[in-house]
Amino acid sequence: MGGGLNAFSLQRGELLSMFQNLVEVAGETLDLIFRQIDAGQRSGALNILTTDSSHPIRLAEQRASPAGQGSNWHCQAGPLPIACHPYMTELSELFSQLSEDVQTALNDLGWNAPTPVQEKAIPLMQGGGDLIVQAQTGSGKTGAFGIPLVEAVDTTRDVIQALVMLPTRELANQVAVEVTTLGKHRGVRVLPVYGGVGYNEQVESLERGVHIIVGTPGRILDHLSNGRMSLDDTRVLVLDEADEMLSLGFWPDMREVATYLPKERQSHLFSATIPEKVRSLSRFFLNEPEFVAIDDGLSAPQQIEHYYYVCTATEKDPLLARLLEHEDPESAIIFCNTKADVRYVTGYLKKRGFNADQISGDLPQAARERAIQKIKAGDLKYLVATDVAARGIDISDLSHVVSYAATDQPEVYLHRTGRTGRAGRSGVAISLVSGLDIGNFKHMQNVNKIQIAERKPPTEKDMLGRVRERLQVKVEQDMRRRPPEEMRYAVERLIPVIEEMAKSHEGRKDLAGICAAYLAEDQPETTITTEAETPASSSQGPKSPDEENRGRPRGKRRRGAGGGNRGGRNSGGGRNRNR
Repeated sequence: MGGGLNAFSLQRGELLSMFQNLVEVAGETLDLIFRQIDAGQRSGALNILTTDSSHPIRLAEQRASPAGQGSNWHCQAGPLPIACHPYMTELSELFSQLSEDVQTALNDLGWNAPTPVQEKAIPLMQGGGDLIVQAQTGSGKTGAFGIPLVEAVDTTRDVIQALVMLPTRELANQVAVEVTTLGKHRGVRVLPVYGGVGYNEQVESLERGVHIIVGTPGRILDHLSNGRMSLDDTRVLVLDEADEMLSLGFWPDMREVATYLPKERQSHLFSATIPEKVRSLSRFFLNEPEFVAIDDGLSAPQQIEHYYYVCTATEKDPLLARLLEHEDPESAIIFCNTKADVRYVTGYLKKRGFNADQISGDLPQAARERAIQKIKAGDLKYLVATDVAARGIDISDLSHVVSYAATDQPEVYLHRTGRTGRAGRSGVAISLVSGLDIGNFKHMQNVNKIQIAERKPPTEKDMLGRVRERLQVKVEQDMRRRPPEEMRYAVERLIPVIEEMAKSHEGRKDLAGICAAYLAEDQPETTITTEAETPASSSQGPKSPDEENRGRPRGKRRRGAGGGNRGGRNSGGGRNRNR
């Protein structure tokens, strides 16, 4: 023990004090690391772990020393504030160019260096151009658009200056909290707007005045159509997780919201994947956007999205069912390696209520042709097939291809995935890979020179959450098609009926059956038509009486407001730059 005391040149009391501080600082450091990772700031977390001055023993020794003795910095007694950490005293060059208020907020968040997506996107947003940004969840993309948004807000004006649309209430809350933190020292007011909750609190906030709206398209449209919200002064639009918004059926609402936006604005689209339908969305909302991706090898959006899930052989069947409910494809072919698997998978899906049929070499030609005609006509959603039986099938509108088992022939994978993404449309290729398939699957990628991303399988909770969001979107859209007073009376009248039904198991089953039938009535509109890609076309021609009567008291729905105009903008950071 004496050697340890000599090594630290400390007395017993000082050593005890240092150890107490060591425990305190280690806990704070660990907490900060997790906060960095949760915020997508992995580079900041790595900096904490590798910076010598941030080593817990070094910090504890410094804290135990009196100010000016053995240390060139000192904080007040008590837990070490984030701003006092030596690795937080210097911000990166990009962050140091921001306003002092935003720099303070970055210190509060523990961000001292930008993530790759922030490093690329922030200067471009500040330059005034439109962007398509491909970035995964956890990459720091909220900071990538949140920092320029709060920097650009004029806090002397109590008007909505930026709009962020995203797919779910959970994400709206999460993004609103982070953007609020980024702008709190500047006095930026952020309001999350989403359905499933009462209107009063949102209306009161809108009346007091907010600068940035973060919300789902459906509830935003409700406020717009009833005159409670005005986007006349909005200069920046952000579409976050655009692929998810389309998957949930938000496209009609997004198209309608566009008619309330000023023509002169800056627009950005953030998405984990950039299939054709997302590119169509960008053509509607954006003008000559620049494409930004974290992966340097990715220079352009991909038409077919490839990914795979790893699972055990026993997990494969329930995972397939969850994926189909979670993805809710317009139509799909599910490929199996054997005729026995085709029969088994078809039976498994049918028993669980999926609209599925099969084709294999065992079926008569007439039965195979009927199945193919049904999926082409939209009367069949899932076709289960072997590779041999599917040869020569041409289904132009096929949205998904699922490989129930990996093939041992690399060229077969290309034939399978070539069934989707035809005629300029987007497509998704999903592979279920069990332990025995992994070798073949890796070999296929090497031979075909493609990289396929692995995804975490959705849980039952994930799947049910997606169904809930899809149901809510459909309800909101259908309710907006009817006069508000009429719907309000009908809904209030049925609440006691619903409450009574929900008291018993049989009643809850009946309610679930009603929801299932309601969702099965028609598919959500997830495809953007060629005509809709031109913003002006969406606002030309006479409107129906319902649309005309849905105007707002201050009604200034703008014609041809879908696309922005890059010229003369000074939003998103303040610097205009001709590029």
